[in-house]
Amino acid sequence: MSPKIGLLTAVHLASISKTLTATRPYALSTLYLQFHPQVAASVRCPRALGRFVASVYQSSVSWIGSEVDLRIMTGTLRTDPDAGAFSSQRKRPPMVDYLFFDYAVAAGADGEKYLSDRYPTAQVVELDTEAECTVELPSVLDPEVDTFRNVVLGGTFDRIHAGHKVLLTQAVLLATERLVVGVTDGPMNKGKKLYELIHPTEQRIAEVNQLLRDIDSTLRYEVVPIADPFGPTATDPNMDLIVVSTETARGGAKVNELRSRNGLNQLQVHTIELLDDEATIDDKEDKISSSNQRMDLLGSRLKPRKPAPANLPAKPYVIGLVGGIAAGKTKMRERFEKLGAGVIDCDKIGHQLYEPGEECHKQVVAAFGPEILRSDGTINRQALGAIVFGDRSKLDQLNAIMWEAIRKRAKEVAHTMYEQQGKEIVVMEAAVLLRAGWQQDCHEVWSCIVPREEAIRRLMERNQLAEKEAIRRVDAQVTSTEEIVKNSDIVFCTLWSYEFSQRQAEKAWAIIQHELKLKL
Repeated sequence: MSPKIGLLTAVHLASISKTLTATRPYALSTLYLQFHPQVAASVRCPRALGRFVASVYQSSVSWIGSEVDLRIMTGTLRTDPDAGAFSSQRKRPPMVDYLFFDYAVAAGADGEKYLSDRYPTAQVVELDTEAECTVELPSVLDPEVDTFRNVVLGGTFDRIHAGHKVLLTQAVLLATERLVVGVTDGPMNKGKKLYELIHPTEQRIAEVNQLLRDIDSTLRYEVVPIADPFGPTATDPNMDLIVVSTETARGGAKVNELRSRNGLNQLQVHTIELLDDEATIDDKEDKISSSNQRMDLLGSRLKPRKPAPANLPAKPYVIGLVGGIAAGKTKMRERFEKLGAGVIDCDKIGHQLYEPGEECHKQVVAAFGPEILRSDGTINRQALGAIVFGDRSKLDQLNAIMWEAIRKRAKEVAHTMYEQQGKEIVVMEAAVLLRAGWQQDCHEVWSCIVPREEAIRRLMERNQLAEKEAIRRVDAQVTSTEEIVKNSDIVFCTLWSYEFSQRQAEKAWAIIQHELKLKL
């Protein structure tokens, strides 16, 4: 079923909750809200509705559901000699499935007829056939606020949400000519929670640009990447106002300090309240945020399930579980074992393959000499380590022997689990999975991540290491967290409570059961 798009023309703003709720049965993916020309004529200035816009976005989830992307087109409030919202000069969505009106449409009315002609295949829906086309404004409008020619603001803007829409809409209402938006890039994102899941800068810039043009197509927009907290505010003399949230208000003062040192004018600072997240749970922030959205992605599918490689049998369904040091892989593997999966510990297999009598044991001794053996014939791994860790070519030689042997044994174990134990899903934990290329033996890859600081803390606590040694081990990892996430179908983060990690595992397990139509 293709996504449905609606365009709502509203005049009864005091009844907006009822109006928006009435669109819910139409299963929309996107709903554009524009204001009837009579609203523009009745409101002294567009910015007076800033608080109204914020309240609508705050409550929209309970009215129309979280799956609907609501976009309030405040550009239809600006003075327009060609009939405001119905002007042919206004930018509109290229395609609409429903034309909603919160009043009874008079036969032959010019404005409404223009929209019907513009979208000839759209279904016209009068959400309240008894209501007349008379303005009903919300009880409280914002007090008079100055406008500014050039307005600037910045942010991460990852996965546009209601808080972003409020921030950007308020900035649009305060600007008369130009709005500059800085979008964090590179090192600016590293300190963000679950930064590995942040969308690429180019994608975020494109999404902000599209939203701004939907809000108001009459302004000039400059959406640019920023690699420091100041961006263009450090050098652009043609700026008048900076918009900040209560969380970033201190940043506005810092910007003015820098502008003062650079001989530039001081910016007026406009602060916007953050929106509360009414559906928040423990471990998450109590405000609507991209961080919460990224936390919601944990345990969810990040990319569509791909067809199995031709060399891979359909059963058992093998999931590679990868992650950095101290990322919680083993505990996550144990969770899936309790949920019904067969599990393989590739590190344990590696230890077994070093034992006398194994073919791998013979190959390692042949490659590195009998001096690595103890008196009982077992391999002295410290002696072996002294040889390979000081010589990259020898380490590569050892890895080639071990990785191929582990790969072969793991495939045998997975097949046995399926044939003898009926395990249709097998989770294979392997820290080196991506480096060794074992993802070709997996139907998909799941991963565990934690911040660098948490991995260091866990190593110090678990292995009784000094901080310096823990840092060395964490930083010596070859595969970065970003690379791990890039190659993952589902990602987990075990930074928070046991219960939150468990919910992630159960969510992923439910997804794979549903997709494979299994009852485990």
